Amino acid sequence: MLTYFIRSVAFRHLRYSIGQSLLTIGVVGISVLLIIYLWTVISGTQERITQNTTGAIPHITVEPPERTPVGAWQLTALGQNTDTLYVGEVVNLPKAREGIEDWQLWLPYLDGVDSSLTTVSPTVSGQAFMNRGSRQQSVRVLGVLPERHNGVVEIEKNLLEGRFLTMVSGDLVLGRKLASDFGLKMRDKVRLVGPEGLTLNFTVAGIYNTGFGQIDDGQVFVTLRDGQSLLELGGSISSFGLKFADLYKAESISQKIAPTLPFKVRSWVIDNPNLFRTLDAQSQTRNLILIMTTIASGFGIASILVMVVTSKYREIGILKAMGATPGEIKQIFVLEGLLLAIVGCFVGVPLGVLLLKGLAAIRTVGPDGRVDAPFLIIIEPSVLIGASIVAIVVGAIASYFPARRAGQVDPIQVIRGA
Repeated sequence: MLTYFIRSVAFRHLRYSIGQSLLTIGVVGISVLLIIYLWTVISGTQERITQNTTGAIPHITVEPPERTPVGAWQLTALGQNTDTLYVGEVVNLPKAREGIEDWQLWLPYLDGVDSSLTTVSPTVSGQAFMNRGSRQQSVRVLGVLPERHNGVVEIEKNLLEGRFLTMVSGDLVLGRKLASDFGLKMRDKVRLVGPEGLTLNFTVAGIYNTGFGQIDDGQVFVTLRDGQSLLELGGSISSFGLKFADLYKAESISQKIAPTLPFKVRSWVIDNPNLFRTLDAQSQTRNLILIMTTIASGFGIASILVMVVTSKYREIGILKAMGATPGEIKQIFVLEGLLLAIVGCFVGVPLGVLLLKGLAAIRTVGPDGRVDAPFLIIIEPSVLIGASIVAIVVGAIASYFPARRAGQVDPIQVIRGA
């Protein structure tokens, strides 16, 4: 319990040692600012790298299993006849016409695989030729349910003109570069020729620019039904694409659901192992930097308080001679450290927020002409609160050791030395 005596002495020390107090507050404030800045900027950089790499792909893909024929020599019944020689090889059959036929029955199950799931998009995909006048080019056709697939790739947000979510049969949505190559504008007509020679006519209903080359340069979107017709898949789909709020859970979820599905389940981690290792290393680096920043701030606070204790030996000796106990002396200096840390937080948090808002306002023009923010800044209250708690705890710990030293001062020796 802090008595009036402890509080009054602590406040008096802080008031009369204003220079040392301001220095300590500055150390704490800069430490809080650095923790907020480093955590937010490094996390934003990770998020930007992740978006640029996985923003155009599902986190989990569910596909038909590969068809692997069984050789006659692999059949148990025939293999028992050792007098027969079987010659041949096992090859995987092409997947061009494979599909998930009963996908509508599996959709409700996939919708409930995890609470962090944001969307499940049934798609049909395949190569086709896009023709307009004398120009012909191979493109990747994606037949989708727009409202679901927009959760995998945000086409609607990146539309330059037209529509995507309200796309209907006969509509086609494509990237700006592909539209420019063909000289296409809104409501222009274009022909798609499927792999089996089926030709369908489409009307340009939207032009987008996502910044992902694989989507903008050689891919077109049509409705799911049109895609099934063009690729002659009947009522089947090529795959499901699953997207999650936390993409790092994708691998564990894929391993969990794989045994329950008669399909091939693959997460983005399997397709991008180097990226996953890079992001993990970056996370470890961020944590190490934050730990070192916290330790440095602790030493800064402790060193300043040691100076305060050393300069206050005479006053401490007089206080003890007047009856102050070692416990009360320790509480005085611990209280000083806590007060300085708290005030430092009130300085560091607003400065950190101002710095982050300044970085968030910066805009640059990329090589594709897109105006974008180089820093992805998301100011999270939990980071602000966490940085403050860390600073206060470090301040309390750092102030304990000088306070303990102050409590051990011998008043007789101090007074004699004076």
